[in-house]
Amino acid sequence: MKNTILALLFIFISCQDKKDDESGPLVGTWKLIEMGTYKVSGKCSGEVDDEEYRGLKSKGFTLTIELKKDGTGIETRTGPDAGTESFSWSQLGETLCIKNSCVPFEIASNEQTFRINIKEDAYCIDENFNITGEDNRRACESASTSNEWVPELCMTERYRKDI
Repeated sequence: MKNTILALLFIFISCQDKKDDESGPLVGTWKLIEMGTYKVSGKCSGEVDDEEYRGLKSKGFTLTIELKKDGTGIETRTGPDAGTESFSWSQLGETLCIKNSCVPFEIASNEQTFRINIKEDAYCIDENFNITGEDNRRACESASTSNEWVPELCMTERYRKDI
């Protein structure tokens, strides 16, 4: 009887240790390798305008995120606005939540890169930079000559796993 209990206890502990050691594909250290806005407004695919990112890189900008299996993480930035920040994160299916903001992500089949796309809807702003209720360019610009229509856009970030 003692041997059976010890065997079951050993199996339970072994399985628990294996479960604790398992980590999802996002656990690890990731370096930002691409950032920009898709050139076709509102479409989250195709060519990316990364001029701003290339400018930041020329000033020494890098961004690294470490996603730990305990649900905590560390963001490290170099160059302009350098610093380190701790945060919490989680993965819900194909959605990544960092700092209480959730976005869908696509991970490459080899699990060495992942991409997030952040889509912003179009909107109209007035001269005080307040968002108005107009939902198309014609209505926005007709409501006031000082209104400005901001088209929808899709921003992207791609990360590579640091090995």
